Amino acid sequence: MGYLYREVVEYKQKRFAKILLPLITILCILNFVVILSDLRKYLNNLHYVITLLVSALIFVQFKIWRKCKRRYRYQIIDDELIIERFDGDKRRVELSIDIKQIIKVEKIIDKICDDIEYKEFCFSNKQNNIYRVIYKMDGKMYSFCFEPSTKFINKVNSLLKKKPLAS
Repeated sequence: MGYLYREVVEYKQKRFAKILLPLITILCILNFVVILSDLRKYLNNLHYVITLLVSALIFVQFKIWRKCKRRYRYQIIDDELIIERFDGDKRRVELSIDIKQIIKVEKIIDKICDDIEYKEFCFSNKQNNIYRVIYKMDGKMYSFCFEPSTKFINKVNSLLKKKPLAS
């Protein structure tokens, strides 16, 4: 039996979203009630601006709702790093790489500005606890950004120290 470690990362501002989503829904319903109650007067006034605003609120509501349902599971099983994405009940393996393919793990301080293709598996727009893993697969360099705990990074680094030098 090999090494096993896993953790799940979720959207951190769910409480804010639980307040914001019903508020946006109430505003949209109120807007449609106003439109239906006084349609003739409404058509003569600022209906374009209000319609645009309601459309933007519905879009924001949808984005926040989707973000709240998404979570990532980072796991190490038998020297393999696996990243899974959960959208509600749907599970999808986003990335599965052997620890031996990892070249380095680094904490991101500035924006990424090199030519390596990368994916992002995190929620944060802030650069507080985001790490970048650079790995080599099929002769090409890739990287991904994710938001694990310090304990998870320590586990990955300890496995990297154990990997054979020749690969």
